[in-house]
Formats: sequence, structure tokens, C-alpha cells
Amino acid sequence: MVSVVLGVPLLLTLLLRAGLDLFGTVRVGGMEVTRDSAGLAALQARADQWEQALVTVHVGPYLARATRQHFGAKLSVLQVQDNLLSLGQSANPLSDLVNLWVSRTAGLDLPWQPELSRATLADRLREIRDRLERPPVPGALLANGTELPGTPGLSINVVDAMDRLSRALLRGDSAVELSVFRIAPQQAVPYRHELVAQGQGQFGFTLSEFHTQYRTGRAQAGRIRNIELAVKAIDGVVLEPGGELSFNKSVGQRSYERGFEAANEIMNRRIVRGVGGGVCQVAATLHAAAFLAGFALPEYRQHSRPAKYIELGLDTMVSWPQQDMRIANVYPFAVRVRATAQDGKLTVRLEGAGKAHPVEWSTQILSRTKPGVKRIENPELEPGQSQLIQEAIDGLTVSRKRTIYLPTGPSVEEKILRYPPNDRIIAVSPSEGGDEVYSSSSLKALQELGMEDF
Repeated sequence: MVSVVLGVPLLLTLLLRAGLDLFGTVRVGGMEVTRDSAGLAALQARADQWEQALVTVHVGPYLARATRQHFGAKLSVLQVQDNLLSLGQSANPLSDLVNLWVSRTAGLDLPWQPELSRATLADRLREIRDRLERPPVPGALLANGTELPGTPGLSINVVDAMDRLSRALLRGDSAVELSVFRIAPQQAVPYRHELVAQGQGQFGFTLSEFHTQYRTGRAQAGRIRNIELAVKAIDGVVLEPGGELSFNKSVGQRSYERGFEAANEIMNRRIVRGVGGGVCQVAATLHAAAFLAGFALPEYRQHSRPAKYIELGLDTMVSWPQQDMRIANVYPFAVRVRATAQDGKLTVRLEGAGKAHPVEWSTQILSRTKPGVKRIENPELEPGQSQLIQEAIDGLTVSRKRTIYLPTGPSVEEKILRYPPNDRIIAVSPSEGGDEVYSSSSLKALQELGMEDF
């Protein structure tokens, strides 16, 4: 009898080691898996999904988001794979028998514990601290009697934050709240323009910085010149607390007399040669920097079609003198614009005496409108010939959402942007008859630009 009892585990061990899989249900981290390549692939997919899940870190009224992987947490598939494949392969036949019995009755559960790199987590925490910690900023009392409230300071308890983040990541939490120290701002102080003009200690923080790229080369000389002139006009402009910047007032009229040159630009959804082409890119880059710094945008209008040089929803159009773009400083300190354009890189940076409110934003395409086909005459084409001038561009209705995390709580703004469809344009010979007649130079401008720059 004893020999039979002892022989059963040994027999099962021999069968399992021979490659016969007798195990029933096996779960890893609550997920049922098979002990084959499909099961291992499922584990890898689960690990990838777990690691890419976002974790929201609340720091007082502000927040930061990053993936678990970014914080240094991961699920080791190799360790679980070894545990799976070693079932029934231990040196203890009785243990193997128990595991086999459990798997075929209630199901066998194998643990899957996350691993955490504390060095990576410490680096990420430093990033959060640098971005979300802020000194207190006193309010500003303006000359007209208006008082702009100050902003409280915020400091993170680093030791406690490491502990809370570690435990939250190892538990697989999707959110964690860090303890903070709040520092009340000083009373409002009279705003003195002369101190700002001296610039001493007034612009030590970067509120936001945004870059766009533009094409270089001899063919783009006019556009580059226009960009450089517009950049020079806004560089160094100071917005006082509660003050505004008008792009048209800062840059002025785009004319040959003022040094601007001819370049491609849009008029009535068509590309034409006009004085000042490229200035819109400077306006869009400034608008994006202000948008991401939490500025108010009292006057803004999107372009008539998306631009490749900037993300959808951040573009803006300006024209002299009809369409302006204005940004407004919401902070109790002055903000200075710094702008550069060099080697195909256009940069706008906003500087001030404190940090900007954290901003999150997103866009969602709500609908698309299909364009039509437009036939235009090209006198240089022979009968029967045609030429593709411009590919069609879908019309878009886009929802743009911005959340500004103020000391008093989040402020959510949503704006609907509409980009009308742009027709597919085909040039035909005069004998074919077109909807409009274009000159050869206008057709060349259309072809060169496509939907890229304006």
C-alpha cells in the first residue's frame, strides 16, 4: 500500500518530465493561460498592456501622467514563463502532485508580481517635482486699481512621495496622491513697469516653449525673409500683468516698403503669391506657446486647412489688417516673448517671474467632409492633356480641448474648429474648358505648396 502511494507521485513526475501535460486550469495574475507559445504570447500582451497603462499622479491641484513603464515598473514575462514551464518539474513529487490536483479541480493560481526600478522612479519623481513644484508669487496691484491675485507655492515631500509611488505602482493602482506643502503668497504689490524694463529677476522661468520647422533653400528665400522679419518684431515684446499682445500691431503691415517679400499664401482656400507669406507660421508658433502656457486667447482663428508645420488645432491665420491674433497674459507678473528663426527652426519661448499653470490638451476629429474636383484651364496644355495641380484635402470638424490646472482647480475649455474641404484641382487645356483660368505662375505655386506651408 505504501509503495503504491509513493509510486503515484513518482509515476506522474516521470510522465510530466516526458513531456505529457496533465495540468488543467492555470492562472497567472488572475488570467487563465495555456502552457504553450500561445499562452506565452498572451502573457506578453498582458504585460505590455499593464506597462503602458497611464498612472495619474495628483500633486495638490496639479497632476502628472505617465505610463507605469515610464515610472520604472514592469511585469517580467520570463520569470512567469519559467514558473509555468517548471510545473511538474520540481524535485518534490508530492508538491508536483498537489499542483496537478489543484489545477484540475479549483485551478492553480501563480503569482505575477511587478518589478520596480527605484532609480528610474527617483528620476521620474525629480521630473515631476521640477515641473509641478513652484515658488509663491505675490499678487499685482495695477495702476488702474485692478488687483491680480497671487499664486500659492507648492512643495513635494520627496521621501513620502517615493514611498507612495512605489506602493501604488506595485499594487497596480492607476492614480496616486502625493502629500504637498502649500506656501501662501505674499500680499499684492504695486506693479512697477520700470523694474520690468530693467529685466532684473523678472524673467527667470520659462512658462512654455514651442518649435516649428520651415523649409530652407533659395526657392524659399521670400518666405524665410518674412519669417525672420515677423520673428524680429515679436522678440522681446513684454506683456504686462493682464496685458495683451496683438500680432498685427506688433508685426505691422506686410508690404514691400517694410521689407516683406512675395511668397505663397492662402486666399479663399487657394494658394496665391502674396506679400508676407510665412508670417502665419510665426503667429501659429506664438499662439501655440501661449496656448500651452495657459494664456487667454481673445482673438484667434484657425487656418482654412491643416498645416504640416504644426499640430492640428494649434495653427492660426493672420492677415493685415482684417484678421488678428491676440494673446492675453493671465499671470500677476510680466511675461516676455523670445523668438528666434535659424536653420529651418522657428522657436517661441515665454519667460516670466514664475511658472505657468500646467496645461493638458487634446483634439478629436468629429467629422470629415469629402472635397470635390475643380478643373482649371492652363493655356500651355495641349488638347487632351491634363495635369494634377493639388490633391484633395478633406474638410474637418475638430474639437479642441484644453485643461488648465489652476491653484483653485482645473479649468476646462473646448472649442470647435472647422476646416472646410479643399477641392482636387486638375489643369486642363483651354479646349477642354475649365471652371477658372489660372496663369502658369499661379499653377506652379499651387504645385509647389500642396498642403505644406503657408
